[in-house]
Amino acid sequence: MALLLAPLRWLTSSIIRLAIFVGVLAALYFLLLKPAIDSGEQKVRHGLNALEKKAGPKRLAHCIERADGDVEKMKRCARIF
Repeated sequence: MALLLAPLRWLTSSIIRLAIFVGVLAALYFLLLKPAIDSGEQKVRHGLNALEKKAGPKRLAHCIERADGDVEKMKRCARIF
């Protein structure tokens, strides 16, 4: 009987160790990795929105309109936007 229980104990302890290991990995992911990924995505999204507002085609058109045919001012508009 003892010979039959030994493999069962080994299997049970292995399953428990594996479950604990997977639980620790999941906890580390949700506590450390996921917040870092989310904040990075928000920073990228915010940066793209800011760039879009700054370099939008409406702002370029407005700048060129205000240049009133002055080539130097138009060049400056092209550099900025």
